[in-house]
Amino acid sequence: MTKERINCPSGVGPSDIAAAISKGVSDRDRLLLQYAIDKLLNHASWVWNDCELTVIGDGGKEWVFYCGSPSNRFVVYHDGGDNQSSKWQSQGWKMFLHEQASDIWSWVKGAVEKYVIGRIDGLLDNLAMMAIGWYKLK
Repeated sequence: MTKERINCPSGVGPSDIAAAISKGVSDRDRLLLQYAIDKLLNHASWVWNDCELTVIGDGGKEWVFYCGSPSNRFVVYHDGGDNQSSKWQSQGWKMFLHEQASDIWSWVKGAVEKYVIGRIDGLLDNLAMMAIGWYKLK
């Protein structure tokens, strides 16, 4: 088992992971590291400041990319098969609040789409039927 700790002073970024790939890794670990890059790009850059991103590869190989004192800890690993998986090991308060606000916003958006837009669609359907009925009376 080898663990490589990689300090990323300006925040963990795709170029840090790409540098690890360029050192030569197995195809399976390359896919895992590329998956980690995808996960990086799916979050705002502030998430990867004061963080630790651990990539657990085959044969006990680990890459730990870190910046500052890590409050956000994220792990990328093989799921036991040919797929890659990931999870938050811990989240700092800012990330926690961001996730909670996103969940609330998704709920509000879903409620508006379901109830408000659904009722407007129903109203427009009724108005269209009334207009068609009025047109036929002429």
